[in-house]
Parts: sequence; C-alpha cells; structure tokens
Amino acid sequence: MWFKNLSLLRLPPDFALDATQLEEALAASPLRSPGPLEPETRGFLSPFSREDAGYTHGSGDALLFCLGQEARLLPSSVLRDAVSARIAEHEAKTGRKPGKRLRNEFREAALGELLPRAFIRRTRVGAYWDGPTRLLAVDSGSDRGAEAVATALREALGSFPARPLATEASIALLLSEWLVSGQLPAGFELGDECELKDPSDQVSVVRCRHHDLSADEVREHARCGKQVTQLGLVYEGRIGFVLDTKAKLRKLKFLDIIADQLDRQDGADEETVLDAEFALMSLELRRLYTRLDDVLRFVD
Repeated sequence: MWFKNLSLLRLPPDFALDATQLEEALAASPLRSPGPLEPETRGFLSPFSREDAGYTHGSGDALLFCLGQEARLLPSSVLRDAVSARIAEHEAKTGRKPGKRLRNEFREAALGELLPRAFIRRTRVGAYWDGPTRLLAVDSGSDRGAEAVATALREALGSFPARPLATEASIALLLSEWLVSGQLPAGFELGDECELKDPSDQVSVVRCRHHDLSADEVREHARCGKQVTQLGLVYEGRIGFVLDTKAKLRKLKFLDIIADQLDRQDGADEETVLDAEFALMSLELRRLYTRLDDVLRFVD
C-alpha cells in the first residue's frame, strides 16, 4: 500500500477530524455500481479486501481510507460511429442533413443503447488524514485526483475546508538555488533527476534522469536562467522523491533502510501487513512534512 505520488491539501488550524466521525461518514457514502445510464459513480471503499472491514484504518494520529470509482468504458470512437450511422440513416430517408437538435437526440439515443452494455472498470485512490500536520495526503500526482477526494469528503462530512498546499517560499527559486550551490537544507541531499524550464519560454525544457546533478553541465542550465521546476531529493537516506513547484511529492521511494524494518512481517496476514506498512509510512512522511514545513513554510 505504499503511496507513489503525493498531492497535499492543507486544513485550517481549527479543523479536527474524529476517527469515529470519519468512519461513519464514509460508511454512509459507499461506492456503488453505476446504473444502466450512468457513466460513472464514486464512493468510498475499505482499505482492506475483506467485505466486513471498516472504511478507515487508523495508526496513531493518521487515518487511512480509499475513494473508489466505477466507470463504464465506452470509447468515443464507438459512440461517434453509432451517431454517424443514425445521421446517415436520417439523410438516406429524408435527403436532408439533421440539425443540431436532432444530432443531439441521436447522440442521447446512442448513449442509451450503448452504455448499459459497456464494461465497468473499478479504480481506487488511497488517501490519509495526518492530524499533527493537518494535511490530507492523496496518492495522486494530479490536481484533479486530489480534488476528487476532497470533494467526496466534503460531501460525506458536510464540511471539509481543504485547499491545495501553498508555501510562503518560492519553490522554483529554492530548488534552483539548491541545484546551483549544491548546498541543501540539513537532512536533504540531491537525487538523480531534475527538470528545468526557461521562465520566459515554457517550451524550452531540460530533463535529466539517472544523472549526477552536481555535474557542471546540469548546473549550467540554471546559471544561464532556467528555473528548476522538479528536483529529485533524498531525505535522511530514508525517502526519495521528486519535489515540484506545486509542492507535490512525486515518485516516492521508501528506501532500503525502511524496507529492512518490515522484513519481520513476511508471512503475516493482509491486515497485519497493511497496519505495519501504514504505520511506518505515515510516521516517516510526517517527519518529512515537518521538515519541509521548516524549509518551505506552509501557509495555513
């Protein structure tokens, strides 16, 4: 259950989330299958595979949960062909091209015929609430994915005033300074990838992967005016990630020093393994959030 990407949303200082309150709210908003004419539905799932499992799982002051989606797979080309067939049939019978209103009717009729027969795909997005840092962490690198989770929580709880994480410091300037100087805040070291863009020409992009970022050929791009928009970092030798200018943490990797702590869980049941992994992940990430807050200064 290790998260791969993190979009972070911040809650105000007076916000609190009770474990029982969250469990009851999510249980009242479960994922259901879409009806015959529904393109998709969203709702909450248990983090576990057991049907009788709860909708949340707590470890310390962190609460894990999952938002699920079931979507009917109807390729746009299939719908387009069905509408075109109706238009062609109409033209053959009347000798006239259908107007906009009639084309819309053909589209709705085609949807009504095709949607009930479309396959359904289920996906899930993991997320957790970290009480001490007041952060909602969503396992998604997209704003849309994070906002979908926040919206679902808002609907389930009645109120959830989350907003994307903002910082007082300019992340682009800090990342550029770190790359050029090689002087990073205590606890951080450079990873092996970065992205640089010309602020006056967003088309001009330099990407380095599996590269020594201390090399002059890399730093020269920043010295010549390009800004670092993504920078690979390692925190205390325990977590590798790529930090971008929206304060997203991409390509999370929990390094060997953490994996070694889980070796004793080999052969344990699913619930025990998930509990151990989530406890370790949430604690390690909380330390990282706290350090990033010191450096970037999160805005309440």
